[in-house]
Amino acid sequence: MLVVAILSQPTKAQENHTKDTLEDKSLVPYLKEGEISGHIRNYFLITENHHGNDYYANAIGGVLSYETKSYKGFQLGVSGIFTYKVFSSDLNKPYDQTNKSSRWEQELFDVNHKDNFKDLDRLEELYIKYHWKNSYVTYGKIPVEYTPLLNKSDGRMKPFAFQGGWLHHKDEKFQADIAWIHRVSPRSMTEWFPMEEVIGLTDNGYLPNGEKAEYEETTHSQGLAIVHLGKEFKNLKANFWNFHLDKFINTSWLQMEYAKKNWELGMVYTYQIPDAYQKKLAYENRYVQPNENGQVASFMLKYKNGASQIKAAYSKSFESGRYLFPKELGRDQFYTSMPRSRIEGLGGVNVFALGYQYNWKHLFLNIDATTTHGAVTDDYELNKYNIDDYYQINTRLHYEFTNFLKGLHIELLYVWKQNKNEHNTQLVAQRSDYNQLNLITNFNF
Repeated sequence: MLVVAILSQPTKAQENHTKDTLEDKSLVPYLKEGEISGHIRNYFLITENHHGNDYYANAIGGVLSYETKSYKGFQLGVSGIFTYKVFSSDLNKPYDQTNKSSRWEQELFDVNHKDNFKDLDRLEELYIKYHWKNSYVTYGKIPVEYTPLLNKSDGRMKPFAFQGGWLHHKDEKFQADIAWIHRVSPRSMTEWFPMEEVIGLTDNGYLPNGEKAEYEETTHSQGLAIVHLGKEFKNLKANFWNFHLDKFINTSWLQMEYAKKNWELGMVYTYQIPDAYQKKLAYENRYVQPNENGQVASFMLKYKNGASQIKAAYSKSFESGRYLFPKELGRDQFYTSMPRSRIEGLGGVNVFALGYQYNWKHLFLNIDATTTHGAVTDDYELNKYNIDDYYQINTRLHYEFTNFLKGLHIELLYVWKQNKNEHNTQLVAQRSDYNQLNLITNFNF
């Protein structure tokens, strides 16, 4: 960044015309005319747990990014991110009767180093890109295109970050992507990990027989391969993704959306096949069992009328197996998915959701409610993390400033989540039975 800043300074007044002409034929003007962007972010989070300790924290940080001007189709990009703690409660104080401490507030910092609240910087991006028309190929620590499973999920201070190669092609009605990801820095972490080390860094959950799973660093995966094909018709959008996580699992995802006038209808069907390598591992070291085939169907109906819209959604996770995708790579984006509520790890479950949105010029209101039916505690064959059915309501207010303060966004998110049946501390600790307030301020430039 210092080199970029030096190169971006104007030339001295005494430089002669000959030197300016030589400079125009060098890389210097392409560096000078590059684009600098980023954001400053403040995040205040407080969680009131019904059966344990309450926690709060305030983090501040930012991102600074630079991308050169295109030179014969080539560009270089770099991005860095940092976070500091402003204040907080004791985030490492454990719950009564459990060994669990703060979860959500700790995710504002580094979940791998829970006593570090200052040295939280990360090289987010460092890549080379070659582009033509609306297509490009890039390699390095890269910004990734949207996918319904691998994604940035930037709802904390540090989103998911990825290293690998990505080929993207797009024309007026067709899009294709081919990617290979082999290193990851998960959300709320500062370090980069190869794929064989990153899977299992967070909760390994339970095996179908009820024992704790131990698959971290047991499978020497080389990476994740992604293929995407997308096609737009008059009123219809169709997208197909295939995610092959080497030596772990293959996931196919088909999504179709139809829109006409004020109505929109969406459908997702996804199917998983275990990699044959999993069968070679000891039972306790398997990420997925050979007889598991996770399947989910998700549906959405949306109606828009002026500044308001209402949405109804339903997802069915079938009894053929738990639906699995590593928490270290992203969050599932089913029509019923929303912050603090995902399908990953569940089978034999029905999820219902309703949503309402209204906007006044620069103010947006979202109310989303969801409930699950069919999650049975201690039924580990279909419940990887042993969760109970729950109710959840998210209320979000988002305001975008204009004129002198353009780029400033303030968001207030309130989350209420309550189990339907089980309320003992061990089951609900940092997973359910809580009220939570998120106040997020972003200034984008």
